[in-house]
Amino acid sequence: MGVGSGTGTGAGPETGRDAVESPLDGWRRDMPLESVRKRAAEALEAALEVEFEHRPDEVVFEVPPRRDLGDLAWPGALPLARILKQLPRQIAETLAEKTDWPEEIERVEIAGPGFLNLFLQRDRILTKILAGGREEEADAAFKTIVEHTNINPNKAAHIGHLRNAVLGDILVRCLRHLGADVEIQNYIDDTGVQVADVVVGLLYLPETELAEALGVEPCRRDELIEKIMERAPDDVVPDASTSDFDDLCWDIYPRVTARYQSDPDFTAHRVEVLHLIEAGYGAIDLEQALHLLHGSVVAGEDFSGRAVARLAAAVAEGNVRCHLATMARLGIPYDLLPHESDILHLGFWSRAFELLEEASAIRLEEDGKNAGCWVMSLASSPEFADMDDPDKILVRSNGTVTYTGKDIAYQLWKLGLLLDPDGSRHDFGYRSFARWERAAPADPVSYNTGDEDLARTTSDRSEILPGSAFGAGEQVYNVIDVRQSYPQKVVKEAVRVLGHPEAADSSVHFAYEMVALTPAAVRVIEERTEHSFGLTDEEMAKSYIEMSGRRGIGVKADEFLDVLTDAAEDSIVDRLEGAGAPADVADRARAIAVGALRYLMARQSRNRVLAFDFDEALAFEGDTGPYLQYSAVRAKKIFAKLEERRGEGRLSTDEIEKLTGVEIDDDLWELVLQCARRREVVAQAVANLEFSLLAQHVHEIAQLFHRLYHAHPVVPEENADKRRLRRAVFTIFDTEMKVLLEELLGIPIPVEM
Repeated sequence: MGVGSGTGTGAGPETGRDAVESPLDGWRRDMPLESVRKRAAEALEAALEVEFEHRPDEVVFEVPPRRDLGDLAWPGALPLARILKQLPRQIAETLAEKTDWPEEIERVEIAGPGFLNLFLQRDRILTKILAGGREEEADAAFKTIVEHTNINPNKAAHIGHLRNAVLGDILVRCLRHLGADVEIQNYIDDTGVQVADVVVGLLYLPETELAEALGVEPCRRDELIEKIMERAPDDVVPDASTSDFDDLCWDIYPRVTARYQSDPDFTAHRVEVLHLIEAGYGAIDLEQALHLLHGSVVAGEDFSGRAVARLAAAVAEGNVRCHLATMARLGIPYDLLPHESDILHLGFWSRAFELLEEASAIRLEEDGKNAGCWVMSLASSPEFADMDDPDKILVRSNGTVTYTGKDIAYQLWKLGLLLDPDGSRHDFGYRSFARWERAAPADPVSYNTGDEDLARTTSDRSEILPGSAFGAGEQVYNVIDVRQSYPQKVVKEAVRVLGHPEAADSSVHFAYEMVALTPAAVRVIEERTEHSFGLTDEEMAKSYIEMSGRRGIGVKADEFLDVLTDAAEDSIVDRLEGAGAPADVADRARAIAVGALRYLMARQSRNRVLAFDFDEALAFEGDTGPYLQYSAVRAKKIFAKLEERRGEGRLSTDEIEKLTGVEIDDDLWELVLQCARRREVVAQAVANLEFSLLAQHVHEIAQLFHRLYHAHPVVPEENADKRRLRRAVFTIFDTEMKVLLEELLGIPIPVEM
């Protein structure tokens, strides 16, 4: 029998209500299988119109689960039977005979009540793939903005931030693979309460606590502040470390939150510092700010507002540079760092407020619990129909703008819709923040060198970067955890009520669940870092343990990556069974650690909590990153042995031509066919924002390869024709794994495991 039901709706089935239609489907770059599928659909559409005077909305050929059902299948005759008032099998028989099928179709069979099953000429598809196929670029790339990472610049990144950054990076890679022009933004909230809290700690925590955090003897406050700021990187991105500036801030931050809890009056400092930060610091530099703070401490006077604001900016920038170093370890780069301070100082919200007021989308409440607040009513939107209070406050009664209000302004800018009265774009100034390079797709990012430019926004519109144009995306993905779903819906609705329904639909929230640790993982980290989280027996009895920065219960990303790399190195040495550590063990361990982490982040459905376990992630067998890396390494070794023993490598053009007419066994063909489905799977993963689909695909073809490795050995095969065919199939697998792992998932393939 055939497969599926209905006429088919595109790249694949939805995996949840957050699935989104990909705007890229119409201009995906071509591959041999996709080319045949597209031409077969066009031919079938033409036959439907000629034979039945029926023009379908879309014809989609699916890949059946078994090869006896064909290589492509169309179940559309079944639903058409009701429309055409004919038996589905009669419709299928007519179409099978009358359709002008592409030449790569060997035969068409009708199965069951009316499934059309297409069988491909295997040798033609095989040789076309080996010859490189035909790839067509889009005439005009679809500009897409992906905003991800977005770590509060007040302390070191933690393991939860890694899931955001890895998922965002994989989304970028997949979009670019499909032909999109992608701009990567990492939003910097440098005026928020988290940064203010660290500054409160520097200015108002007892000197003994600051000295303890810094690891020095107590001294005067201004001297402590200078010592702390000496730890901040200057104008470079430092090497990643677990003892640099962001780690120092990590220690200071929970001391401040603990003081808020023990002394409620202490929170007044937060309000004070926030106002000073928002007011800005003018043109003073950090050295001048530290001099002013020194004068205030010595004189016993209030701190200079501009000095406090400049100190906050330096705290934020120091943390940002450390965060970049952390993400560089995973090969994650960015194009632009939009700063919230620039959004405030350039009046982005003021302009967005004017637009909302002109559209009658907001109102000033005169009484009730929201008296004095500007609110956006959501009552008319079906998305918010079931809410008891559908009004969302955008401006509080004290005049401060909520996060959602600022997010609306930022989203309008990203979509190119934040326009001034004269119709020009309300925009930032821009300057270079850092130079970077990445030698290969899955290599670490190297900063302070290279030809790539990471830009940041500025409040001076006269600052420009020649040849750069930021914002104004036709599609915008915001990678933010599931807890921000409601504010993201409000942002989307604001775009809609301003008269931009298409732009609202192009505003996509890529939501995901949090990262936690299994109790076993907690014990590994405590043992290797010699640091106890002080968890109770009750907490350690849970299936997973949530992290809390405010409680000081958390795992820093760099610390976590170090432990993971050490554990990977132990696994490598253990597998060598006493032979000792190889010279390149550090490089291997780094690759395996990155592969283990990235694959686990992709494999786990985004709608499920990811409970990390070291043993599971680093296993060389099963559904893991190291298993996939091992598959790729094993394939490369086949060709190394072939070269050594038979003087053969990958196929030459002449050898590819000799494959014409060759018969290909089902199991070999299955691997070829699955490798040829890459763009279909990538498009499906993007459309559903579910990269577990891509991870599952890579794992399945790795399993197919391992079965073939034993069933169809290459090097010992004496028959030259059989050996050539197997070399051809394994060449496709080897090439495909490099694309899937390194280019799409960002997983490096080590030289040895």
